[in-house]
Parts: sequence; C-alpha cells; structure tokens
Amino acid sequence: MTSQMIDAHNQIRHSSHLPHLYFSRRLQQAAQTHCNRMAKLNQLSHEENLSGRKTVGNRAHQAGYHYSAVGENIASGQTSVGEVMQGWMNSPGHRRNILNGTYRHIGAAIAQSANGTCFWCVVLGREMGR
Repeated sequence: MTSQMIDAHNQIRHSSHLPHLYFSRRLQQAAQTHCNRMAKLNQLSHEENLSGRKTVGNRAHQAGYHYSAVGENIASGQTSVGEVMQGWMNSPGHRRNILNGTYRHIGAAIAQSANGTCFWCVVLGREMGR
C-alpha cells in the first residue's frame, strides 16, 4: 500500500504541474518508525516523547536524511489509500504539504494497532544542497 500512496501523491502533483516525488529509503524509515510508534501507543501525534525523535525533522535526521525542507502527514482509522488521500486533500495543512513544490522525496508507511486501527504516515523532504 505504501507504493500506492506514493503513486497517489505523484498523480496529484502531476495534475498540478509539480515535480515528481522520488522514493527515499531514509524518509521511508523515518515514516515507518513513527507509524509503528503511533500504532503501538494507539495514538495519532506528530510528536514523540523519545529523545532524538520528537519531531519529523529529528526523525528524518536520525534516519540519515539531511534536509533543507521536511514535512509530515499522518492519519488514522482509514482503511484505504483513497480515503487517506481524500482526507488529506480536504485538509488545508495536509494539502499544502502534498502540493509543496519544494519537496523532491517521499517515504510512506502504514502500521496497524493491536485493536486493528490503521495508522498512516508520509514524510516529504528536500535534501540539503539540492
């Protein structure tokens, strides 16, 4: 499903004449780590209480992605990529992240909590100096 999420981002960006987002293993690692944590705690949050992983910037840096710009979209409860993308496109802040022409890379993740709730995370970024 993560490749479908990346494809959905690129389809939306293409229709808005924005640059393609390229998969980043490092951003995927940052997204998956955070998604797993949210699912474990069954709590949707952009911040973590763990040292060095408090913000999306911290998590991207810890995964080895040195950025000039970074952003994150998270969601929970949806059961399909279509539902997640519709929710994000209907939210001004999430939509702004998806349509931010500065970003060049993407990592996406999904995790399921013990009670079956799906947690979704996308990290978008642009590497420093690029």
